[in-house]
Amino acid sequence: MAEEKNFNVDEALKRLSEINQKLSEDQSLDESIALYHEGMKLVKECDKYLKGVEQQLEIIGETVET
Repeated sequence: MAEEKNFNVDEALKRLSEINQKLSEDQSLDESIALYHEGMKLVKECDKYLKGVEQQLEIIGETVET
């Protein structure tokens, strides 16, 4: 749970952009695989974060409707 509080979606998106750029350049297979794994981890973290935000918005919407 403490890890989620330290997660910064803007930094994650910036890093994903950097990874994408690096993957479009010549890399060793090992480096490409490492970058891919890092990118997939960030994508999962972003997805988890955005689902949490979506749930919060749904709760707010329900509260406003009542």
